[in-house]
Formats: sequence, structure tokens, C-alpha cells
Amino acid sequence: MNVGELSLKNGRLETVKSKVINQSQLTSDCWLIQFWGIDACKKCKVKNTRNCGGKKIRSLIRKGEFPENGL
Repeated sequence: MNVGELSLKNGRLETVKSKVINQSQLTSDCWLIQFWGIDACKKCKVKNTRNCGGKKIRSLIRKGEFPENGL
């Protein structure tokens, strides 16, 4: 799976960052934290709410059991 983050610059969409992730590594937890790591939570509006899907992964990151920068 190829995932990317886009930005609008001078009226054009440009790729800011991208990575290729083996789809079999993904779980049903928050995909953004799985793609981009803990930084994905910084601007997340549902972080620590009932709808947050990244709680388990943040816990694994703290324990050193999941890559801090994502898959």
C-alpha cells in the first residue's frame, strides 16, 4: 500500500512525504498512527476520546513494541 501526505503549494498539489507499507501489517486500529507514527496524534481531533483508534498503538509505542515513526 502506498500512502502519502499532500500539500497545496502555489496552486499545485505536491507530495510532502510518502511510504510503502505491506497491507498485511495493518490492523483495524487507527491507520494514521500506523502510517506516520506518534506524530499523527499531534493534530488529531479524536485523540483520547471514545472514538480514538490509536490508544493501543500509543501504548505499544511507549513500551517500545511498535515503531515510533510508524510502519
